[in-house]
Amino acid sequence: MKFTVYGPLCTEVYDITKPIGGKYPDVPYYISHLSRIGGRILEAMVGTGRLLIPLLEASINVEGIDTSPDMLAACQKHCAERGLNPVLHDGNIENFNIPGKFSAIVVSFGSFMLLEKRSSAVAALQAFARHLEPQGRIFIDLELPIEDFKTENTVRQRSPINCPDGSTILLQSTSHIDWLNQLNMTVIRYEKWKDGKLIATELQHFPLHWFGRDEFIMCLRENGYKDITLCANYTAGIQPSTHTDTLCFSAVFA
Repeated sequence: MKFTVYGPLCTEVYDITKPIGGKYPDVPYYISHLSRIGGRILEAMVGTGRLLIPLLEASINVEGIDTSPDMLAACQKHCAERGLNPVLHDGNIENFNIPGKFSAIVVSFGSFMLLEKRSSAVAALQAFARHLEPQGRIFIDLELPIEDFKTENTVRQRSPINCPDGSTILLQSTSHIDWLNQLNMTVIRYEKWKDGKLIATELQHFPLHWFGRDEFIMCLRENGYKDITLCANYTAGIQPSTHTDTLCFSAVFA
C-alpha cells in the first residue's frame, strides 16, 4: 500500500468533518483582512475550499493552489455547486510558478506545518516572496501539536466517520516525534466499510513540523519579511499566552 498525503479517503473524511459553511474562526478573520487589502489573493494549500469559498462569496479575488488532486477535485466540485468558478492551481508551494503577482498569500489552519523539512518551509517563504506585489503580505497560522506529544508511539482508534453513501470510515493512527528536528510524524490508516465488506483502504503520511513563536519571527526576518505582527486565535490585538493558542502571523515582504 502506498503512502499518501491527502488521498481519496482522507479527502472524504476532511469533507465530512470540516464541511463547507461550518463556523471556523479563521473565516471572518480573513474576510476582514483580505477585503481591506484587495487585489489578487492566493490561498496556498487550499484543500477542499473550506476557506476559499466564503472568501469568494465575500467578493474577494482569491485563487487556490494545492498539491493533492483529490483535494482540488473536491474544491472544484464544491465551487461548481455554488455557481463559483475560481482559478485553481495544481502545484507545490515550495517551488510553484504562477504568472503574475499577488497582493497577499494565505496559509491557514496550520497547513504550513505539513511542510516536513525546515528547508521546505524556507523554500515556501521564498516562493511566496517571488509571487508578491511590492509590499505584499503573507498570513501564516501555526500551532503546537501538544496532543500528539502526549500519545507518541500509541495506537489511537478514532471515532467512526459515517459517509453519505451509507459506508463507514474507520481511522487508526500512531505518531513518532523527532524532537531535534521539531517534527511530529503521524501515520493514519483509513478503512472504508460497507455492508460488512472492506471496500477501500489508505495509509496517510501526516507530518507536522512546528516552530516556536520567536523562532518563526526570526525565520521570517531572515527571508526578507518585515512589519511582522502576531495575534492569538484569529483575534487582532490579543497576544498568545498559552501553548494551546493558534499563532497567527502576518508579514510584508520588504
